[in-house]
Amino acid sequence: MKGIFLLFVILGTLIYSCSLNDSRVAKGGKAVYGDTVNLSIPEPIQTLHPLYNSDLYAHRIISNIFEPLFDLDGKSNEIVPRVAASFIWKKDHTVLRVYIRKGILFHEDACFNGGNAELTASDVKFTLEMACSQNDINQSNDALIGKIKGADVFFKNKEINSISGIRIVNSHCLDIELNGKYAHFPQLLTSSKYGICSKVAYTHYKKEIINHPIGTGPFQLSQISNAQVLLSYNPLYWQKDAFGNALPYLNALKFKVISSEKNDVLAFKNQKSDMISEVSPQHIDDILFDLNTVRLKKPFAHKVMVIPGSRVSMMVLNQHYECFKDPRVRKAIDLVIDREIIANELMNGDGIPAKQGFAPPSSYYNNNELPKKPVDVVLAKQLFREAGYGPNHPFPDINLYIAGNNSQQAKIYCQYIAKQLNTVFGIQTTIHEVDLATRYKAVVSNKAAIWKLGWSPDYPDPEAYFGLFYSKNPTNKNQNPMFPKVNSAIYDFNFSMGMEESDNGLRNNYFTTCDLILQEEHWVLPILYEDFVFVYNLKMRGIKISQIGLFDFTETYIKPL
Repeated sequence: MKGIFLLFVILGTLIYSCSLNDSRVAKGGKAVYGDTVNLSIPEPIQTLHPLYNSDLYAHRIISNIFEPLFDLDGKSNEIVPRVAASFIWKKDHTVLRVYIRKGILFHEDACFNGGNAELTASDVKFTLEMACSQNDINQSNDALIGKIKGADVFFKNKEINSISGIRIVNSHCLDIELNGKYAHFPQLLTSSKYGICSKVAYTHYKKEIINHPIGTGPFQLSQISNAQVLLSYNPLYWQKDAFGNALPYLNALKFKVISSEKNDVLAFKNQKSDMISEVSPQHIDDILFDLNTVRLKKPFAHKVMVIPGSRVSMMVLNQHYECFKDPRVRKAIDLVIDREIIANELMNGDGIPAKQGFAPPSSYYNNNELPKKPVDVVLAKQLFREAGYGPNHPFPDINLYIAGNNSQQAKIYCQYIAKQLNTVFGIQTTIHEVDLATRYKAVVSNKAAIWKLGWSPDYPDPEAYFGLFYSKNPTNKNQNPMFPKVNSAIYDFNFSMGMEESDNGLRNNYFTTCDLILQEEHWVLPILYEDFVFVYNLKMRGIKISQIGLFDFTETYIKPL
C-alpha cells in the first residue's frame, strides 16, 4: 500500500509539473495566469469523493474538483445552471427535465484509457442513484430518497438496479420525476455533495473510487498526503470569462495541514498562506494589530470578510443512553445552559446565542415567532428530582467529546456546561478533546454520551437543517450517526408540507413548527449561531465564498497591489 501511495504522489507531481508548463495568454481583461494560492486545513483529508465525505473542510476542496447540476446566485438566491444548460418543469411541477451542457469533459485519467470522457446524462443518473443507494460510498443525508419517485424502493431493495423516476431522454437530457411538487428541488441539487461523478470511473475503480476524485471542475487532484492536498488547474475546463479567456487563471491550489489557529495566523503573517479561514472573531483585533506591525517590514494589504452565520454549534445527547430517554432529564440539562454567558463572556462575542430555534435566522429562514430558551435552575432541579435522580440515585458519569479546528474554543464552553452539570445536578463529566475520526468512532460505539457538533448546511435552505431529523428518511448504520431522529408524526407532517410548499411564507411556518418540536424534544441543544470569518491577502483577487462557507477559485488570480 505504501508503494502504491508513493507512486500516486510521484505521478501526481509529474501531472502538476506538466500542468505548469502551459502557454496560456490572456486575451483581455485584468486577470493574470499563473501562481498558486496557499491555504490551510486543520486535519489531513483522506478522501475527496463528494458523497463519501461530509466534512466542510473537505467540501471546500471538493467543490473545486466536482460540479453540481446547478449553482445558486450569491446575491439573488436564484438558480444558475452549471453542468446543466437549462431546465424546465413538466407535468404540473412533478417532473424536472434537465438539459446537460455538451462538451464538458471529466479530468484525464487511466480509466478513460489515459484521456478524457464527456459528461452525459448517464453520469447524472448514475450520481443521483448513488446518492439514493446503500452503497458504503454514500454517506449523504438521505435528502433525495423521499423525493425522487422510486428512490425509496431502490434504496431498500438491492436487486433493483435503477430508479424508475430518473429517465434518460437522450445523451444530454434526462427527466427526474418526483413524488410531489417539490418547488425547491433544484436548490437541493446545488449541493456540492451532488457533484457529478463518472459512471465509467466507478465501473473501473469500484469502491476504490473514493481515492480517485475524477470530476469536471476547474481543478484536479495532483497530490494528497497527510501534510497537504495539491490541486492543479484543469487545462480542458469548459468555462471561459467575459473576454473569452480559458478558466481557471491559477496554476494550483495548495491546502496545507495546519492544526492550530496560532500556526495558521503565523503562516499568514509570514505570507506563506494567503488566507486565514475559521479565525475566531475575538482574535481579529490582535491579528490585525500584528499585521499592521508586520506591514512595516513586509508590506501586504489584507481584508476581513464575514459571511453571516449559517452554521450552528450544538450539543447532541446520545439517543441510545437510558438516562437521556426521560424528556425531563433532557429539558433539565437544557435549562441550566446560559447561552448569553457563553456567547458574550466566554466567547467574547464570537457567535450569537442560539436561544430561538435550531436553524439560524437568514435570508431564507425567519425564526422570529419561536419562543426564546429560558435559563431556570430551580425548574431544572425539580425536573431532575421528578425523573428519579438525587443523592440516593445519582446520575451516571458521562463522556463529552469535542473535535475540529476550533476545539480549543469549543472546550471553553464545554467546560462551562460540564461545570453547570456538576454544580446543579452532581453529574461528573469527562471531556475528551479528539480528532474528527475519533469522535465519530466514539459516537457510533456509544462511548460518547454527549458530543459537541458544528453543522453547516450543504445548500442554503431550511430543509437542509430540518431534514436531518426527518424520521421517514431511510436509515442504516452508516447514515447520519451524528444526529438523532425525531419520532414525531407532527414533525414529519410539517416537514413534508414544507418540502412541497412553494409559498415562502407558508413554507417558513411549516419549518418553524419543526423547529419548535426540536426545542421541545431537547435531543439537540443548539448553543451558538456562528459567522464565517476570513482574513485574506488582497493580492488574491476574484475569490468567491458562498453563504455556506464554500470557496470558488474559478476566477481567482494573483495580482499584487
